[in-house]
Order: sequence, then C-alpha cells, then structure tokens
Amino acid sequence: MPERYPDDAALLTLEQDPATGVEYIPTGQSPYYLAFRRLIQRALLSTQRANDLRVYQEDDLQVGLRSGRCFIGDTALDVAATEGIAMIPNTTTHLWVDAAGSVQTGTAGLPADRATFIPLAQITTGASTITEVSDLRGETFLQAGNPQALGLTATADEINQALNGISANVTAAKLSALTGGSLSIADAHHGHNTFVYDTDATAYFNLINDNTGTNTNIAVRLSLPEHLGFDTALSVNKTNGLLQQTYSSNTFNLVGATHQAFTHEGALTATLTNKLVGVVPIDGTVTDVILCTGTNLQSSTSTDNLSATAKVNSTSLCNTNPSLASVAGAGFRCTDQGDGVTAVVKSDGTQNVSRGDLLTVDITRTAAGTVSIEAADVAVLVVIRVNQPE
Repeated sequence: MPERYPDDAALLTLEQDPATGVEYIPTGQSPYYLAFRRLIQRALLSTQRANDLRVYQEDDLQVGLRSGRCFIGDTALDVAATEGIAMIPNTTTHLWVDAAGSVQTGTAGLPADRATFIPLAQITTGASTITEVSDLRGETFLQAGNPQALGLTATADEINQALNGISANVTAAKLSALTGGSLSIADAHHGHNTFVYDTDATAYFNLINDNTGTNTNIAVRLSLPEHLGFDTALSVNKTNGLLQQTYSSNTFNLVGATHQAFTHEGALTATLTNKLVGVVPIDGTVTDVILCTGTNLQSSTSTDNLSATAKVNSTSLCNTNPSLASVAGAGFRCTDQGDGVTAVVKSDGTQNVSRGDLLTVDITRTAAGTVSIEAADVAVLVVIRVNQPE
C-alpha cells in the first residue's frame, strides 16, 4: 500500500516546515517560478549533509563519489569528490572509505573490522551497464551500539558486570576479608600459588609464593624466549637478604654488595704480612674471604699450602681462613670454586664493618717439603654486603 499524504485541506494551510525551514508555495503565487526556486534552494540546504559521500552512476560502467566529511576511529577526514571509478561487468562491487580517507573498491565484500572504514555503496553490473546502486551509508549512521564495531573487547554485559559487581556474592564483608582480613579467611577467597600472565605471548612473568610458612620462597620469573635461552628469576636470598638473579642454573647477587681485593703479582716465595687490601667504602658486613692463585704451590709434601688471614683494623675476620694446599692441584685454583678450604667468617660482630675501616691481609706460605713450583699471582678478595636501609 502506498504511503499516504496529509489531507488536501491540511496541505493547503501549510506555510513553512518548522524542522527544515522549507517554505510551501502559496496557491496562486506569481511569479510561480521564483517561489519554486526559493523552495528548491532551501530544500537543498536542508539536505546537503545527506549528499556527503554519495555514490552515483556516471556512465554505463562508471560511478562517481560526492565529496564530504566523516569520522573513523579518532580522526576526522575530508574526502574529495572522485569521478570515473570503473566497474567490472557482471560483478557486484563494494565501495568504502578507509581509515586514511582513501576510496577503496573490492569484489570480495566489505572489510571485516567495522571500526576501520565507512561503507558507501554496493554496485551491481550486467554485461554492459550498471543495474543497481545500493546506498550503504545508513549502515554507519543508523546502527545500534556495538562494542566490536567500536573497537572494544568487552561486551556491554561485561562492562555492566564490572560496574555493578561480579555477583551478589561479592559483599563488603568478603572484600574486607580479602584485603584486610586474616590470612586464613583471605585464603578462602583467593589463591597464592602462581600468577601467570599470557604464557602464550613472547614475554610473560610468574609471581610465585610456594607457601605461607617460614620457608616461603618468593620469586618473579621473567621469560623472553625471543632473546633469552633460559627464564630469568629474581628472588630474595633468605640467608643474607640480598636480591639475586638466577639464570641457567647460575645465581648472582644483583644489589647490595661491594668488595676490596689484594693482589701479588709474580711468584710468592715467602710469607707476606700486613699487606694493604683497601679501605672499606661503605657500612656493611663481610660475608666471604676468597683466596685464589694463578699458579698453585706444588710441593713434595701435599699439605704445604698458602693461607690468607684477612683483618679489619688488625683483627682477624675469619674463624677459618681460606687456604690452598699443594694437593689441590697445579695451575689456577680458587677457594670459591671448590678448591682448598673455604673461609668461615666470624659472627661475633667483627664482621660488621664501617666506612673508613682498614682491611689488611697476611698470606702465610707453608713449605715443609721440596717445592717444585712456587705459587704465583696470588689474590685475596674480601666481599662486603652493604647494610640494608632500616
């Protein structure tokens, strides 16, 4: 059934459309053509925006595009008029404006991501002429809210759920228990074992809390498979309180440590006393004394050795001094790498040092047997853990 007009009597009383300002020509107007031109001019002004980006047939197999403005993403675009857009015979072609403001055509349909283009028209052709031009601009300015079209990953229901609370079970009392309650109550609402973020991506991290007891071991594990062959983990050394990094089964202290060293170049053929190691640069605690040689002492008596007595302000730092005996073997040897006897640092307070304290060392050479190779390039390293801020 055709659309009805208002009654004739009502039409004859109309003088101006209040929404658009288009005037109706009074009956008997003379000259009529001038009033008609005014009506057309006012009507064109009111419909001008409807002509933005309108596709029209220009030739048997060509279309044109009127200029206009549009908004894609967060960019306002001014699209120029285009003429002579060729169509393929016996084909359905789509036209659209992309995010750069360029007019695109395609025979495989419109792009999938509605947030990146403005649909313009669908043109159907026969063998030699265009048979239909379907205006698709209404798909943009006449649409319901769609999170996917707007580039959102959450649905409207999910957004409402986040705003209103996950469910009626989320109460103020339970939130208090979760954030401020005792550990046993909080555990009923969340877990501690492992937090993993996107393990399928090229980088991820784990925050691990093995348990809630005194032996808890907390670490942050970072994986960068495109750059590192192994995961790297940051953790706190429970023995000395230092932040440490573990990579490929090797563990390193990252912060909070410094050192002072004594070196004796060339052969060491006699005991050395009160040799200057250095001045303590910062308040801290001596955690290790390491003895190493470029060439270890070799003697007919396997127990012949070198021993290092590190001292702070003339007081020995160790209950057991590091030493390297002939039996440890020839060549490079180090007490921190499984050779000889490792140091046992005092725990009576002597190990606590202050900036400005003086570090010295005695290197005792014991050679009861026949020496075949003298020790050479002997070094002593004093490792100091920096005091942690209180």
